[in-house]
Amino acid sequence: MTEHLNLSGVSHGYGDRQLLDGIGLVITAGEHVAIVGENGAGKSTLLRILAGLEAPDEGTAVSHGRAGYLAQTHGLPESFTVGAAVDASLSSLRALEAELDRLEAGLADAEDDELETYGRLQTEYQLREGYAAESRVEAALDRLGLGGLDRKRTLGSLSGGEQERVALACVLADPADILLLDEPTNHLDARGTAWLEDRLAAHRGTVVVVSHDRVLLRKVASTVIEVDAERRTVTRYGNGYDGYLREKAAERQRWVQQYHEWIDAMEAEQRQADTVTDKMGYARKRDNDKMGFDFKAGTWQKAATSKVRNAQERLRRLEASPIDRPPVPLRLAAELAVEPEAPSGASVATTASGDDSLLAASAVLVARGVAVPGRLGVTDFAAGTGEKILITGPNGAGKSTLLSVLAGTLEPAEGLVHRPARIGYLQQELELPQRPTLRLLPAFAAGLGGNIDEHAEALLRLGLFRTSEFHVPVGSLSAGQQRRLALARLLLGGYGTLIVDEPTNHLAPVLVEQLEEALAGFAGTLVMVSHDRALRDWFARCAKKGDTSRTDDAGRWIRYSMDKGVLAPA
Repeated sequence: MTEHLNLSGVSHGYGDRQLLDGIGLVITAGEHVAIVGENGAGKSTLLRILAGLEAPDEGTAVSHGRAGYLAQTHGLPESFTVGAAVDASLSSLRALEAELDRLEAGLADAEDDELETYGRLQTEYQLREGYAAESRVEAALDRLGLGGLDRKRTLGSLSGGEQERVALACVLADPADILLLDEPTNHLDARGTAWLEDRLAAHRGTVVVVSHDRVLLRKVASTVIEVDAERRTVTRYGNGYDGYLREKAAERQRWVQQYHEWIDAMEAEQRQADTVTDKMGYARKRDNDKMGFDFKAGTWQKAATSKVRNAQERLRRLEASPIDRPPVPLRLAAELAVEPEAPSGASVATTASGDDSLLAASAVLVARGVAVPGRLGVTDFAAGTGEKILITGPNGAGKSTLLSVLAGTLEPAEGLVHRPARIGYLQQELELPQRPTLRLLPAFAAGLGGNIDEHAEALLRLGLFRTSEFHVPVGSLSAGQQRRLALARLLLGGYGTLIVDEPTNHLAPVLVEQLEEALAGFAGTLVMVSHDRALRDWFARCAKKGDTSRTDDAGRWIRYSMDKGVLAPA
């Protein structure tokens, strides 16, 4: 049977929170599909149902074909070694090898049915390129920045990003008919992402991917499925990601127009009924001809009553077929024009380029000779007032380590750091909530002081959450919603210096673009690490615009590259 995925009448949720309501979906063999939608809409839930890892509350989910699934967090025990993880991913292939070996041993005396079974299994083994499985694992690990990784190392000894890349290499070691991938590029550098795009584009089977990576969505997906958080439905769009954006915009425009036309028609019919009613009874002036007046008034009243009745009937029909008001999409509306802070007692250090001139009075964040053994070589760094700095480089280069040192969450083995008293820091890795039952609004307001109603108003005005989400326990939030919560605390903190590590991870593409707009208007100092290619292009455009509009050092857009713990101008 041709492998494909089929959902029929599927409804699913958690507690009193419904995510999917009676959806139907068919993904045919060979389709390359992207799943998009707001954070928390149910994209990861939908992927788990498609993978057969979660049974829907109602309806059926059928998969035809072997599926390979990558979660946002791999879920393997930290005590597992890298080798054990690889072995687990190749277990079905090695079971096939063992069965072939067993049948081969008895081929001389084999019956016809055993020969037929041997031929069928051998064909399957060849189609899965079983002989090249080990070399595929090594190639995948190498392309994902883990070449030469000791197979005896436990997953717990690796960083979170390294663990996710091992999991991705395992999924691709024995490519399944159906690949189901949840945010596969979150921990990949440019080289790894380009390799993954080529692998997915060349995959002859079905690919279903949840991703915030706008470049990957454009290159890999021919079909886009949107999960609608408000209506709890899914909608299919053709013509790739750009086609989805166009169709979605046109669809919303039609919806808004139909809604306003319905409102106008309701108001018109109500006015018609009210106007006619006002003219009934004593609306006509009585003259001396009592009989004539009574006759005319009776005729008028009958006609008016008929008009009112008709208007009310039309109004009833309109009310019986309402047009729902289009939901207001989440829109990040951060105003980050804050007054930059200067570090107390900052000393002059040396930048990566050796240029001390920019460090004079404008130095806000300075590191001199900082180093972390095995992670960060001796490094000098400085960020001036209002500067926007982007640091890029391959996985393992030391970028996140440098940001942790600058933010003060990691003490360097040597060197000095001068920083403002208050720094806003967004880490790459999501931390598990310490109090998972705490509701979203109190979690946002924790440690901020002030009135909870004021915090609710500020959070709502920011546009990252709706009031309906304020009472959701943080332990029930999706990875994207948890990222939005951390981002909200950062953006509303009033910081003059922001340090952000992979800010686009887990965020819906539309929110990423709005975050770029907010950061472009930020008057303070920004230090950022990102592998997001679309964000890097945005940074380059801002840098080009800034170079032509400013002549002073403040407000400069500067890009550094980092490799093997060494920072240099890009």
